Amino acid sequence: MIERYLRAGVRFLWNKPPDNLGNVGGAIVASTGAATPLIYDGLDGHPDMLDPQIPRNPNVEHVLGIAVGATVPYAWLDYAPGRTAQKPMAAGDVLTGYMSGCLIARGTLGGATSAFHLGTIDSRPEVNRTVKEVFHAALPADATGFFPNRHWPPGEVQYLQERLGGTAGTAVILGLVTATGTFFSVLMFQIQEPVAGGGGTVSFTNPAGLRYWCVGGIKRVQALNRAQLENELR
Repeated sequence: MIERYLRAGVRFLWNKPPDNLGNVGGAIVASTGAATPLIYDGLDGHPDMLDPQIPRNPNVEHVLGIAVGATVPYAWLDYAPGRTAQKPMAAGDVLTGYMSGCLIARGTLGGATSAFHLGTIDSRPEVNRTVKEVFHAALPADATGFFPNRHWPPGEVQYLQERLGGTAGTAVILGLVTATGTFFSVLMFQIQEPVAGGGGTVSFTNPAGLRYWCVGGIKRVQALNRAQLENELR
């Protein structure tokens, strides 16, 4: 399960798959986006940022059980604004994002145990009502879920950014649904580098065009049960 790699202070090369844009009618649709490479890039150079369970010895090449440059496998669940994206869990551990206020759910629908990303839009309350109504009507009997964004208060995010010594750029939150049905909320920082001459910072990529990221932290989240989800969807 990929949560063992997504630990504070671990760096990756990665680009988020594009959003699944379309109508905003609230339908439950198949997630069609492909996972982009998530490449282990070693440990961040700020020791205060590192998960305390990871050895500090810089000579430990395989500290996470994988070599630098290895690709971590995962499946991607689309963010489909104005609709709910569905990804069968047969694909394995599922990542989705970026998260603001969307609900991530898991349950059996159409004969397949799946992960769902309700594509609510912050500025469109009327669309959000439709998305919730449609999903509520189809809510699986075994449904569980969580809100990844609720587990990273702004003050904590800012504190972790500061521990990265000014190299942390955009902070994003990802939702993780493991193959066994466990929920995690993952904080990621897009790494920046200083501009020559003291002109601030700029995000940078490797020659293949992949962005550099550092995991800010990962939290296992207690699942909401079906009754709690019904309350959230009303």
